[in-house]
Amino acid sequence: MASCLNIFLFSFLSILLISNSQISNPVNGVVFPVTRDVHTGQYIAQIHLGDSSEPVNLVVDLSGSLLWFDCSSGHVSSSRSFLSGSSSGCLKVGNERVSSRNADCDLLVRNGAVGISAGGELARDVLSFGSVSSPGTVDLLFACAPPSLLRGLASGAQGVMGLGKAQISLPSQLAAETNERRRLTLYLSPSNGVVSTSSVEDVFGVPASRSLVYTPLLSGSSGNYVINVKSIRVNGEKLSVDGPLSAELSTVVPYTMLESSIYAVFSEAYSKAVTKTVAPVAPFSLCFTSSSEEDFPAVDLSLQSEMVRWRIQGRNLVVDVGGGVRCLGIVDGGSNQVSPIIMGGLQLEGFVLDFDLGNSMLGFGQRTHSTSDSLQPEAL
Repeated sequence: MASCLNIFLFSFLSILLISNSQISNPVNGVVFPVTRDVHTGQYIAQIHLGDSSEPVNLVVDLSGSLLWFDCSSGHVSSSRSFLSGSSSGCLKVGNERVSSRNADCDLLVRNGAVGISAGGELARDVLSFGSVSSPGTVDLLFACAPPSLLRGLASGAQGVMGLGKAQISLPSQLAAETNERRRLTLYLSPSNGVVSTSSVEDVFGVPASRSLVYTPLLSGSSGNYVINVKSIRVNGEKLSVDGPLSAELSTVVPYTMLESSIYAVFSEAYSKAVTKTVAPVAPFSLCFTSSSEEDFPAVDLSLQSEMVRWRIQGRNLVVDVGGGVRCLGIVDGGSNQVSPIIMGGLQLEGFVLDFDLGNSMLGFGQRTHSTSDSLQPEAL
């Protein structure tokens, strides 16, 4: 049964990736397909665990510390087993452990999409993955969580795929099993996204990997992926906000959120740069009448130097809310958010992101629709 599942997943992934003109051939390494839920803006990855013929649909969470799902949601696998509190696998849980006295490995599981937590139990099963080179399997640790933890997740989602820096996150586990450098490649799009624990070169080819611009990932105990932003520019004009500012990358937040004091400066500058403002449409505060995305000036995040910028423009910047009204997909995140900037899914879409965890660097480059299928990084 397991070999049949491997062949099925391998065939599915091969057809998905090879038939898509935006993704280079061949595709190697561990690859999971990703789609966007239209109602929540969350990104859904599909995996196969154990000897069940049913896939597990998981919300992709860049900051998540582990993979978890509701094991009572209909996914039944005879190869699933639960770990004891004294097992070596349980030692990897670290600070997530609820108690060291229990016979079972109980841990605290977090739903980062809505900020709630609940008790779960550490388990192990066989993960099947696909690649063009060959399908494969590997033992995977994950948490079984109660159904109540699914609150706020996209319809049909059974849990969360945690891609953070923790020892039991998916990238960390697969790197340990394959003896490869810890790597995470992410490409978000409405229908043909990719999560991979292989390098950009393996997934998209050598030309794509050479086109990326790199910026340092900030170190720290948190599982979040954070970069420094020296300044913010609207239509080329530098905003009067104190930097550097830390910017967290998030796949569970649909739109970029700015801390309130920063957003006040930003919104004033952007309103001056664009005419024909209209009444706001929740959750957006800045809305305009416009017939084209090109009417909206670009927003630049200057990174390790003013010469290296992450440019947000066009479809990464604007949300069409109907009736000839378009709104800016950057919102006020309040005064209490941990990072001054949280970059949401809309701003990450269309970018190939290379999280080189061994070297603490993030590479980014925007995919174009040219026949050469190259990447166009924003290095100014």
